[in-house]
Amino acid sequence: MNKLKWVAAAIMVVLLLVMNIVIFDKQESAAVEAPRVKTGLSVQKDFIKKHETTGVAQSKNTFKIYENASLGSIKDVMVSKGDTVTSGQTLITYENAEIEKELRDLKRDKEAADVRSSHYSGQISEWKSELSDFDEEKDSKDAKVLLQEKLAEAELQSDLAENESSVLSDEISELEKQLDDLSIKSPADGIVSELNGVGDDESLLTIVGQGNFELVSNIDQKMASLVKTGDQVQIKSTGKKLLKGTVQTVLPTEQKTFTLTVLVEDEAAWVEGQSASIIVTEKLAEKANSVPKQAVLKDDGKTYVFTIIKNKLYKLNVSTGLEQKGNVQITKGLKKGQVVVLNPSPVFVSGQPVLKK
Repeated sequence: MNKLKWVAAAIMVVLLLVMNIVIFDKQESAAVEAPRVKTGLSVQKDFIKKHETTGVAQSKNTFKIYENASLGSIKDVMVSKGDTVTSGQTLITYENAEIEKELRDLKRDKEAADVRSSHYSGQISEWKSELSDFDEEKDSKDAKVLLQEKLAEAELQSDLAENESSVLSDEISELEKQLDDLSIKSPADGIVSELNGVGDDESLLTIVGQGNFELVSNIDQKMASLVKTGDQVQIKSTGKKLLKGTVQTVLPTEQKTFTLTVLVEDEAAWVEGQSASIIVTEKLAEKANSVPKQAVLKDDGKTYVFTIIKNKLYKLNVSTGLEQKGNVQITKGLKKGQVVVLNPSPVFVSGQPVLKK
């Protein structure tokens, strides 16, 4: 009986050992067959290429001021090259000998009229005073009539002198306005970019107004085919952030090139002749399905990725296109939003269980 008990006990021990070994083997197998993997997603992405050209800044508010001989001779140029000016500020003054002589004559005539007016005003006061003191009983009637005639004449001459003075004042004001108009004022806020000599055929002054700068660049036919009026581009000036720009014109030249004009949209401190880069973006593929480069494997001339469905790996053959900044275009074999395994092992097989990290 004891012998049977020992045999039974030995059998139980053996069974326990076998079961432990089986469970351990399954756990090890599961650990091997279900590795943890890092995943990503297939997403839509634009594949682009950037082209750069150098543009030169030109103000759309450039004003050239020429010498005007009809105003007379230049008396003074009141600004220097590089000066900042404001709208309405006097830039050039002219002198006109004829107007100035006429103005002096008018002022002299007005002064004489004012003297006469003052003289007759004094006489009016005098005759009125005498008439108020006139004694009808002592003085003759003829004397009174004479005083009244003198008063009337003084009042007439006073009115004539005042009227003449008023007319002369208007004429003087008009001539002074003409003299004031002989000065040339700035048409806008800006900077004096050029200052040439008096008598030159060139403009006497050039004012570059603030704002509304555009960049002008000479481009080839390839780049010209990528842009049209109204397109948005980027502008990069030395040491500054990217600015926005809008294509104004793309015009052919006689040299079989094109002139590209871009309006600078952002506020920035520009100087006439300053250079900057114009960046044109070429869309190679819009909203293309793509995956990270780490998801793509190649074997025996074929390209494939691994996707995960219900915690199992599935190998998908795919066709690829463009590659850019760590992303690969998938032209066939994969839908948007599918899970892909990153850095998959070449020994992975379809149907193999996996765990996501």
